[in-house]
Parts: sequence; C-alpha cells; structure tokens
Amino acid sequence: MRIYTIHRRSRGLLEEPEIRAVKEGFCWPALFFGPLWAVWRGDWAVAAALLAALAAAALLPGALFWLSLPALLLIALTAGFEGNEFARATLGRRGFAETALAAGRNAGEAEARFLARSAP
Repeated sequence: MRIYTIHRRSRGLLEEPEIRAVKEGFCWPALFFGPLWAVWRGDWAVAAALLAALAAAALLPGALFWLSLPALLLIALTAGFEGNEFARATLGRRGFAETALAAGRNAGEAEARFLARSAP
C-alpha cells in the first residue's frame, strides 16, 4: 500500500468539501513527461518553469554543450523527486489544506479510507 497526503477544501456550509490525495514519494510521470505532466495537473507555473529549464539546458552554447545531457537528466530527476511536492504546493495555492495521511492502493482508495475514518 502507498501513503497519501489528504488535502481538503471547504466550499460552503451545506456543500461537501473537496478532497484530493497526493502520493508520497517519487513521481514517475513527472520524471518521464515533466512539463506535460504539470500541464495535465493544471499547474501552469511548474510547467513553464520546467520548460524554461529544459530549453536552457538544451540550448547551451558551444563549449558548454557537453553539459546539456547531464543538465537535462538533472532536471528530469528533480521533477521526479519533487513532482508530488509541486502538486501539494499547487493544492495549497488553490485553498486546500493538508489534513491527514491515508494508505491505499491508489488515490481513490486513500480518499475513501479517509472519508470512512472521518465520518461521524
């Protein structure tokens, strides 16, 4: 089972709160797809930053060209290791508060366990 952080945003007195689960640990989609992964999650700032970093590394001039591949690899690894932290920060900017931890095989199961545990 995986561990997820549960993020909750209250919408109103009579409406159910929104709940999102974000996995702890390495983010494989962020490693392989970087900016596309960020766009898919709706995090435009992270997508723009990753695109800018990748473009800068790919366009290193002349004598520094040999640094391009290690720089691209470093950017991809950073996205993989920090991808879920980027997702948590985005949820925080959107008004979600980190509420709890939950375990599950996937995000849906972790959300269901959290709701079952917190139900009156």
